[in-house]
Amino acid sequence: MFQRTLLAGGPHPAQRDALMTFGRFVGSWDMRVQFFDEAGELMWDGPAEWSFSWVLDGRAVQDVLVFPAVDGSLEPGKRGIGSTLRYLDPTTQTWRIVFVGAVSGTFITLTGRRSGDEIVLEGEDVDGSPLRWVFTDISADAFHWKGFISDDGGGSWRMEQEMLACRRSVR
Repeated sequence: MFQRTLLAGGPHPAQRDALMTFGRFVGSWDMRVQFFDEAGELMWDGPAEWSFSWVLDGRAVQDVLVFPAVDGSLEPGKRGIGSTLRYLDPTTQTWRIVFVGAVSGTFITLTGRRSGDEIVLEGEDVDGSPLRWVFTDISADAFHWKGFISDDGGGSWRMEQEMLACRRSVR
């Protein structure tokens, strides 16, 4: 019952074109993920899985991002896992976004919009530092995601995370 009421078969017809900002990601993606420390040094480089789906009568897109545990396990309870819910605010034509890191306890709200060929999300990290997450180099089968943080209130930015995505073929 829950899945039937949460999941949707596609975008809501009244907002179809606008919803494709994130709707184009619906499906499963194989990821290469890198995390960087404050000095820009690589801290972690590994695989992940990112799945997107239509939810809430096709008015929103939700994802689940899964990272292997240190031992490489994707077993529930050991893996890193988080979810993001994105919905289009029809009044402002911006996206309202909520990320929940189930393992890290992270809860972040952002606002998103198209900027040329990119999608830019802006918000605040858990400590109040400005965040900027950018989807770039978007094609039907690939995209590049970069996560930036500012330690000086938005004066300068450093990359904390980078992800390269390749659409998973239907098996």
